[in-house]
Amino acid sequence: MSLNKVIRSSLWLYISGLVGNFLGFVYWLVATRFVGAAVIGDAAAVVGIVSVVSSIFGLGISSGLTRMIGMALGRGERDKVSVHLFSSLWLSILLSAVAAVLVYLLGGVFSIPDFEVPYVTVLILLSSSLPVLQAYYNASLRTSVIALSTMSASVLRLAIGILLLYLGWSFAGVMAAYIVSYAVQNIGLYLALRGEVSLRSPSSQSAAEAVRTGLPSWVPSLVATAGSWFGVLGIYGISGNLEAGTYYVAFVIASIVFSLPLSLLGLMFPVLSGMEDGRKRATNRAILLTSAIVAPLAAAVIAYPSVPLSLLGPEYVGSSAALQILLLAAFVSPIPSGFSSLIYAYGRYRDVTILGFAYNLPRLLLYPLMVSVWGENGAALSYVLGFFVATAAVHFMAKPIGYSVGWRGSLLVSLIPIAAAVPAWLLQFPWYIGGPLVLAISAICYARLGIVKKSDLAEISSAFVSKRRMEQFQPYIRYILEVLYGE
Repeated sequence: MSLNKVIRSSLWLYISGLVGNFLGFVYWLVATRFVGAAVIGDAAAVVGIVSVVSSIFGLGISSGLTRMIGMALGRGERDKVSVHLFSSLWLSILLSAVAAVLVYLLGGVFSIPDFEVPYVTVLILLSSSLPVLQAYYNASLRTSVIALSTMSASVLRLAIGILLLYLGWSFAGVMAAYIVSYAVQNIGLYLALRGEVSLRSPSSQSAAEAVRTGLPSWVPSLVATAGSWFGVLGIYGISGNLEAGTYYVAFVIASIVFSLPLSLLGLMFPVLSGMEDGRKRATNRAILLTSAIVAPLAAAVIAYPSVPLSLLGPEYVGSSAALQILLLAAFVSPIPSGFSSLIYAYGRYRDVTILGFAYNLPRLLLYPLMVSVWGENGAALSYVLGFFVATAAVHFMAKPIGYSVGWRGSLLVSLIPIAAAVPAWLLQFPWYIGGPLVLAISAICYARLGIVKKSDLAEISSAFVSKRRMEQFQPYIRYILEVLYGE
């Protein structure tokens, strides 16, 4: 299997993740024109509960299936692929049905409001197939199917949500849009199987193997899901739906920035796996370049947090401090993200698990105390501390493999946009001047100091733009390079 195909498949996931995050923000942006933050908080709680419950009852089946299908495809055993897929699907649907029944009967025991229980139940059932089907397409490198189905579902959710909210459906409209998008995503993934796999009777042995193979990744995955959602759910339970809604919107905005290092450095995994030498240097370079993209964006938003929040309405501006706290993680997040790809490529799976716990255990331990004392700011602080603990863990985990983290370069990349943002904030420049100024000063400093080289820009551009198209823009590119590098 060619490396180009692996990289192209990873690129599809990157694009779908970026588009999905952006359309998610647009969805909430439009929704706030019709409903208040309290309704957004109720909807966020439903999505969070579904995510956590689905992760609990998933048992790591999708991870186990990915490995099993990868091995079967490598051996050319197409019949086994079909058996593995339908066995895992059968088990996943069965487990989700059990989870849905338990939520429906015992939702009140776990403090799930009665009006949310039907939506939680339906979404658990609809999400039962998605991880398994996505595991198949990941293993077969047909990630374009995942990307297209995800983007189509996001667009559909946006369109249906706007229509139903316009008709006055409020919370029911928000959730109905989610339900329809989940259903359509399922249909798209199932239809794409036609001609790929043949229908086979499920095998209990194959299903058991998927669980056995996936269990090592189940607990870390569950902890990661809980680490992401317990902040929202904690605020919802302690402070109420209004505060949960405003915090969730701030979290969505911050997640758009967080997705950049996770996505870009995730693309490094297949590249690093295929390298015989230079993995550490490539990782350091990828971390530095990713930081150079993320840090200025984070600094600009930290200086003007009320700007994106005010687009959603005045009641969300109160979450400005939470958004600023969340975005502090952007200055360190590329380091553990890049290191995770490196140790994964080395096959150090135990270290990957430890790093995952370093991210999320501090969050889970701190959420109850911090949320009860400081509300959404406490939830934001707990979430961000997970990134800093993981970054500290990298310092100790790097020594056994002889990896030099490059702290000085990462610190410099972070300090430049911060140094540009502080004067813009103190002098109270309007956002449309201060924001671009932070980005421009950072870009010029990175270029003049050699942090981002011309060869880096050429390599990044070639991944997205054809050579012929680059030649058409050559005069404009030359002018931009003269401004950046002073040549």
